Amino acid sequence: MINKKTALIAVLVIALLLSSCEKTDDGKKTAISTINIINDFVKNVAGDKIGAVPLLPVGSDPHIYEPVPRDVQKIAESDIVFYNGFNLEKWLFEILENAGSSRQAFQVARNLEPMKSPKGDPDPHLWMDPVYAVTYVENIRDSLSEFDPENAEYYWQNAESYIKQLEELDEWIKSKVAEIPEEKRKLVTTHDAYAYFGKRYGFKVIGSIWGITTEDEPSAKEIALLVDKINSEKVPAVFFETTINPKLMQRVAAEANVKLGKPLYGDSLGPEGSGADTYIKMVKTNVENIVEALK
Repeated sequence: MINKKTALIAVLVIALLLSSCEKTDDGKKTAISTINIINDFVKNVAGDKIGAVPLLPVGSDPHIYEPVPRDVQKIAESDIVFYNGFNLEKWLFEILENAGSSRQAFQVARNLEPMKSPKGDPDPHLWMDPVYAVTYVENIRDSLSEFDPENAEYYWQNAESYIKQLEELDEWIKSKVAEIPEEKRKLVTTHDAYAYFGKRYGFKVIGSIWGITTEDEPSAKEIALLVDKINSEKVPAVFFETTINPKLMQRVAAEANVKLGKPLYGDSLGPEGSGADTYIKMVKTNVENIVEALK
């Protein structure tokens, strides 16, 4: 009897064989990134030498993403793959295996030490700290230089230029956060994706509905405890994220009788034209929304 996993692999392979190839005729190699945030880093380093394509659509939650046959095709048509790691993309390696060949896959968060949840799980959201984002860019630069040594100098120049922008972003955030009184620098979000941001810029992360992953549904008791924390800590406002249904946070805000801030971006950039369709724009939008709600 064929089990579900075997059937899925068969569907993926058949879809791959039947699908048409989308590679362009310009000879440009393709880099696939799991999430569009990483893809934005890759675009800034790769420039016009390598085509950069995200695997997950805008607004997707990578913690609970369910791959489709098209994903295997995208990986199979790619030349190099970039992923975050630390259990963000638990579904990735089966796709890589099903896509075949020996294409290189690089972890962009390597050399960074993740925080751990109370259960000991690594927190994968290191990109939320722009200083850590610099390490992402350096790792992408090194990987592309190894993959395509003829253009290594080009990748180094692009990385240097983009890193300067990230350093300027870090300074801008510090100046904006200074507008919030210290006693109001408290964060409550739908899931625990802001620990690195909070640590870097002096916010106390009070809690979240979900932990570092959105795989498990929170209980009524956990929601009640969060409401109590919000009240005891005198949190001015709470925030929901664009990749997660806002209904639970709306309920928390109502029960705690606090303001619900504008949405934040965490695991995905915004769509084109949203004002959050690049990493730098995303972070600036988050900071502006946080400052507006808390100051």
